[in-house]
Amino acid sequence: MAADEQPFISAEQRLPEITLRVVVLAVLLTVVLAMANAYLALKIGLLTSAAIPAAVISMAILRWFRNSNILENNQVQTAASAGEAVAGGIVYTIPALIIINYWQSFGYWENFFIALIGGVLGVAFSIPIRKMLVTEPSLRFPEGRAIAELLKTSADKTLGIRQMLWGLSIGALIEFLQVGLKVIAHSWQKWWLIHHTFVGFGIGFSATMIGAGYLIGIAVASSIMLGAVIGWLLGVPVISTWVGQIQYGMEIEQMVGYLWNEKNRYIGIGAMLVAGVWTLLSLLKPFARNVKTSWRRFRHQQAEQTILRTEHDFPMSALLSMILGCGILLYGYFAFLSPVNTLSLTASAQGWLALGCVLYCIVVGLIFSAITGYFSGMVGVSASPGSSVIIGGVLFASLLLFMVLQQLTGSLLTEIQLRNAAAVTIIICAVITGAASIANDNIQDLKVGHLLGATPWKQQAMLLLGVTVAALVIPPVMQLLFSVYGIAGVMPRLDMDPSQSLPAPPAALMAAISQSVFQQNLPWDMMGLGMGIALLAIVGHYGLQRVTGRGLSILGMAIGMYLPLASSTPIFIGGVMAWWVKRRLFQRFPNDEMQRHRWWRRGIVFACGLVAGAALMDVVLALPFALMGGPDALSMVNDRWQPMAAILALMSTVGLGMVFYRLTFSQRS
Repeated sequence: MAADEQPFISAEQRLPEITLRVVVLAVLLTVVLAMANAYLALKIGLLTSAAIPAAVISMAILRWFRNSNILENNQVQTAASAGEAVAGGIVYTIPALIIINYWQSFGYWENFFIALIGGVLGVAFSIPIRKMLVTEPSLRFPEGRAIAELLKTSADKTLGIRQMLWGLSIGALIEFLQVGLKVIAHSWQKWWLIHHTFVGFGIGFSATMIGAGYLIGIAVASSIMLGAVIGWLLGVPVISTWVGQIQYGMEIEQMVGYLWNEKNRYIGIGAMLVAGVWTLLSLLKPFARNVKTSWRRFRHQQAEQTILRTEHDFPMSALLSMILGCGILLYGYFAFLSPVNTLSLTASAQGWLALGCVLYCIVVGLIFSAITGYFSGMVGVSASPGSSVIIGGVLFASLLLFMVLQQLTGSLLTEIQLRNAAAVTIIICAVITGAASIANDNIQDLKVGHLLGATPWKQQAMLLLGVTVAALVIPPVMQLLFSVYGIAGVMPRLDMDPSQSLPAPPAALMAAISQSVFQQNLPWDMMGLGMGIALLAIVGHYGLQRVTGRGLSILGMAIGMYLPLASSTPIFIGGVMAWWVKRRLFQRFPNDEMQRHRWWRRGIVFACGLVAGAALMDVVLALPFALMGGPDALSMVNDRWQPMAAILALMSTVGLGMVFYRLTFSQRS
């Protein structure tokens, strides 16, 4: 075992790991971070790591207890990150049922059931792959190693507690002024109609998006901005000229929003489809090669080594019981509660189809969990193409179910039955996505435990706790946000503005793919255009890589083509801020990588706090908005204030850049 792989706490030492204070703190942080990430997933289709802020907050609180230890901190962040993964699993998929108009709202118990089953399966599937992946030397585990180092320095006074608190406070304050009081503009745009062609631009001002952009970095943020330029600054003029004027009796900005919702967003969906499949295919070869090597090494180690405390997983009986229990519950759901019983099948055919759905969830879920877990170890949670894997899964599941239904029914299905078949596919993929998201995120946590000397089965127990708490919390948050903002242009009330709806890119993509297979009523011309743009971007990626050594994030570019300018532009601003701070750190510490990492961590912690604070304020504001009739309920200004609101928004953005710099380089802890 390499020197940097030696556990921080040896296997012979037995420190308390799961205590009452750990459970209470883990539950609280899981609730907070799951809510924040649920909003973020609906807003931009991306998640921020919950592990780092959870670790920092845990250390800040547990240090007040005289006998607290590093393994307790690790258990807290393990549970909190499980909550984030569940948020990704359910929020990436379930809103697709709203988008295809199968559901009119998010039923609590049904959503809880889907989220819980997917999460438990993810924990179960992570157990057999843990030993194989965490000991594989070719996997970098970037977040896992960073969190382990952060926890090891828990005695260091430069933990970033101050930065985290500043981020939470500033993010919440700006979001309250923007979304609640409307004193600061959330975005600004200007469009002109010139000879039946829309020409214009826009910019967003969002603490959440700026913080997210800082976390994902300049490379991905630039790719997202490139997609925004293609989709909006070039795409809107071209498509408006192509299809002609869309609606009369509307303001120009409203017509642009209508054009984007009906036409241009499908260009982004087509691009996301190609980008996801390409990302997956590009990593399959190294995945297969390294898994083969890892399996040989793992079997060799098992033959020679005795089982230590630091290698004790849940027993195989518990693992099989979890999978079997989930399978039985899933069968009952698919057979009696899901849309399977609305497809005009015989009782026997309905039972066999339900069983097939269960087997698909378990078998494909295990395969996808292994793939996403491996990719996470290879490139990290944020860069892991988990969404790409899910794109392939929903496409394959849709085609398979469509062929099965044709064989079982022998006739054409009605429009309602086709929609219900698409809903079955989405529910299947929601379970699989939940499992894959858990593996994608929590294999990093298991790596942290491996580096620190934690007991694996105790981490797995905390994963189950995080999954359960998040599954309880996220469904009402989704319903609250849907009732206030709407999702992907689908509004719960007629008097709502579709331009304010939450885009939910992954769910929109899943809805589009399933509908395209079953109903075949999508604008394939728009999706084909997006696919062509993505193919050209792939060619450009390889050319740029050959010339400069750096390429594009094709998936990031595709997401940028789909997102509104109010989201993509502040993400880019956050990425530029990260590039600027990193450049200054290189100038200050040109030959000291450890010092650069130490100071860079402060900005990362502040960005985590900024995202969490702003996102949580949105969730908090959603409650009075829902009770008082809409998102303008607390507004203190009228239309004449808009120019000043835009100026204040620009000033707040510049101020955020200054705060990033000051808090990163401040000599105070």
